[in-house]
Amino acid sequence: MTSEMTAPAVSAEPLWRLGTAYFSRKTVLTAAELGVFTTLSGAPASSDELAKRLELHPRGARDFFDTLVALGVLSREGEIYHNTPLAEHYLNSDRASYVGAFLNAADARWNQLIDALRTGEPQNRWGSGAQMFTEQYRTTAAWRNFTAGMDYLNGMIGPVLAEAFDWSTVTSVVDVGGARGNLAAAILRGHPHIEAGVMDLPGVEPVFHEHMTQLGLSGKITFHPGNFFDDPMPGAQALVMSHVLHDWGVSEREQLVAAAFSALPSGGVLLICDPMIDDDRQGPAGALLTSLNMLMVTPHGSEYTRADCRSWLEKAGFSGLTEADLGTHNTLITARKP
Repeated sequence: MTSEMTAPAVSAEPLWRLGTAYFSRKTVLTAAELGVFTTLSGAPASSDELAKRLELHPRGARDFFDTLVALGVLSREGEIYHNTPLAEHYLNSDRASYVGAFLNAADARWNQLIDALRTGEPQNRWGSGAQMFTEQYRTTAAWRNFTAGMDYLNGMIGPVLAEAFDWSTVTSVVDVGGARGNLAAAILRGHPHIEAGVMDLPGVEPVFHEHMTQLGLSGKITFHPGNFFDDPMPGAQALVMSHVLHDWGVSEREQLVAAAFSALPSGGVLLICDPMIDDDRQGPAGALLTSLNMLMVTPHGSEYTRADCRSWLEKAGFSGLTEADLGTHNTLITARKP
């Protein structure tokens, strides 16, 4: 008998789940591209009506729409389809919070994973340093699409961060590389005594002010335009770097951590949040997958271990380091300036 015949049976179910996860993602992205959620916004419809609006063949339309119901982005009352709140907020292209363009770009990028692994090069033509962003996002519309994607990510982080750290003695905070202020807004809402600010590139400022107006926080969070490699970070009692260090190589990370140390007063705190890899590098899968994504979008970026982060902080002079899980996919490390 062959070894295959005598070996214990191995279930294919885990591989099936991995494979069909792609089906789910592609179905939702296709729906966004077709305009399903924009079409249904304010105008619920039956399967036949919706298929007609979208110019879809009737053979697959009903299964397509019911799949979207099963995936939680549509609901159906009787025969009438509606957007769920999730889809209305993030997948309706008429909203500033739309992330369809961001997700479609990621989908296309992952088709280039083999090229990225073979060359070690990002799958875009943009250089390193600040131009990695300024060359890609030259227009306000481009910044709007990018920062909507950042809102989608930090929208899962901000409320958790507002609760995970003791902000009671903090009087001021600046989110460094904070895009249009979604994370800073969550901190401010949870702790209105804090003076909040955001530092980001000058091109972000118009969409920052747009977003603050939409959130009802116009004038309540200060925008500090600047390039954090060339300009000093704003003075504050706390600085946040969320999904910032993973954009850069090790020397750049050390430079940013050192710049934060210089900007903080004695007793000030730096909060770093990223999808950090476990020190034994066996997981979590989400952090390692995100690291592959950084391979494809940055010249030197990647995720890193908690031990790596601790080493950069200690080298800069920080002490009193603490670590905590921040939701399902992120790690928070805090450090004090003596």
